[in-house]
Amino acid sequence: MNIARKICTIRYQNVGKNFVRKLRLTASNYDSAPSTQPQVQEEKFDFEDLKIYERTTRKKAKIPPFMKDVFVSIFNRELLAYPEVLNKDESDALDNRVAALEKVFLDPEKTENDRKNVLKHTKMYAAPVELTKNGLAMTHTESLRYLEVISSDLQLGQAISEHWVCLKALQMGLSREMYQNIIDDVTSGERLIALCVKERIAERPTQADFRTTAVLDSNDLWYVTGEKVCTNTSGYLLVLCNVEPSQLKAFLIHPNATGVSNKDNFVVFRNTPATPLDMVSEEALSQVLGASRLHTATLYRSCLVRALKGCADYTKPRYFGGKPLSNLSTIRNTIGEALLKIYACESAEYFTAGLLDGYEDADAELEMAMCRNFIAHHGQSILMDLLAVQGVEGHEEGLRLLQDMRSLSLRGESVENVNMFIALNGIHHAGKIMATEIKQMRNPLFNPSFIFKKILADRHQEKDDPKLDLFLAEHLHPSLRPPAGQLEYAVLRMRFACETLMSRHGLAVGEAFTELTRLAEAATEILAMTAVLARASRSYCIGLRNAEVEMKLSACFVEKSKDRVKRLILEIDDGEFLNLDHFRIEFGKKVIDTNSVLVEKPTARVFW
Repeated sequence: MNIARKICTIRYQNVGKNFVRKLRLTASNYDSAPSTQPQVQEEKFDFEDLKIYERTTRKKAKIPPFMKDVFVSIFNRELLAYPEVLNKDESDALDNRVAALEKVFLDPEKTENDRKNVLKHTKMYAAPVELTKNGLAMTHTESLRYLEVISSDLQLGQAISEHWVCLKALQMGLSREMYQNIIDDVTSGERLIALCVKERIAERPTQADFRTTAVLDSNDLWYVTGEKVCTNTSGYLLVLCNVEPSQLKAFLIHPNATGVSNKDNFVVFRNTPATPLDMVSEEALSQVLGASRLHTATLYRSCLVRALKGCADYTKPRYFGGKPLSNLSTIRNTIGEALLKIYACESAEYFTAGLLDGYEDADAELEMAMCRNFIAHHGQSILMDLLAVQGVEGHEEGLRLLQDMRSLSLRGESVENVNMFIALNGIHHAGKIMATEIKQMRNPLFNPSFIFKKILADRHQEKDDPKLDLFLAEHLHPSLRPPAGQLEYAVLRMRFACETLMSRHGLAVGEAFTELTRLAEAATEILAMTAVLARASRSYCIGLRNAEVEMKLSACFVEKSKDRVKRLILEIDDGEFLNLDHFRIEFGKKVIDTNSVLVEKPTARVFW
């Protein structure tokens, strides 16, 4: 058989060649007759730039509001698994864009134009926009990572933060046709969108707190009149207006619109034509605009990180008394305290972003406000301690950091306003759950059996020793059992604090500002405690570098935060006379009324 196959191959080996040659000649003659064959033009596609599908979302089912439930001592233990919302491909793409931004923003020789160009190159101006609109479909987690780098230029960081928030509002509020017409212009990077929400404080009793209004004329056109706090009016403006006594609506004002003028840090509108965002509800708009609080916390923290690094760079090459300055325990203590606050704030920010990215319709307005409240409350004192290390030698840098901190702490709203937002929302949520119980507590003579049972049930709370029955330690690494118990103590004390406030003030609880401020600060500390424990447990379990340092940081922070929560809630329980609020308020009233410090100088004498 092998011999026969060899002979056949030799004998007929030219048959295939002749057949192919004849077929090639026939095809050549066939193609040479253009008059009989239609000309087909080959189409070329660039599949790299063709984006058909939007970014997939992997959100879990909707859950009850986390921090609102904490006000009634309900804790979702599943959230102690620190959120991971990015897969490997998304994480790699994020790292690549962050590296491109760092190459420009961390180089002191780069100019402002260089920074704006890299923002265009990395699509930062269109980051929240859909992939089919040449955007990145950016998540909240990614926005924080980008903003950490961009915030080295604080002015640009604040501008891009407002731009992202406004883009999200336009995406939800404009019709599809209007959105298509404007999206290319607002994402080009030439004209950003500025957010105009804050009003001037009323100067007369008859003035309303919210005075910017929008009126619809006979031609179905909206016109805005009022005054807002805003420093950048060169591009688009997203203005929050009052259209009815109890309804707010957002309007987009185009560049060079009529009736717009600047006055110091304010922008004035006089019958300015505007485009309404009709498609978004007031509740959804509030959630979108609340992201600016989360961004402010990131900007604030980045400023504090720069101060920390500047303090470390200052101490390394210097000596005091013949010994390295960095060996002084006071300086190390200051830097360590700053690191604790930075770690806690960063943990709370990404924890909140994970809630927004990981769950459907996440109600995280309180969490975003708490992130801003936490760093604004602790950041100023920590910054002053860090700047005191450098003294007069870092005078210019210190003044710049102080000014940055001041502008961020007053960005959009004050710390007191944020505290009231947190406390009133939390106490409202608690009131809906505990309404019947509070009514019975405020009428003890009509409910004697309930009062007797309540006294027995609250005997541990009255002794400041609640029974720990939430079992939070089961969802964390075993090494974190002691701090988990401290977090559990703080959570269980929140319901008691809400009970005390509502039973004491009744419907007037919304006017107990000093006590509500303490309640908001206690809730804020609980969010930070939850975030650091969840983060440290995750880091240690998956084996991240320096995970043991994170475990120590979380334990130290929770220990100190537990004492702060304990003190705040005990002061709420004591009341205005025992915690001396009544007397401080009276002192302040007299100072305002007399416009003086009331007391005489120590050298004053009385001559009879």
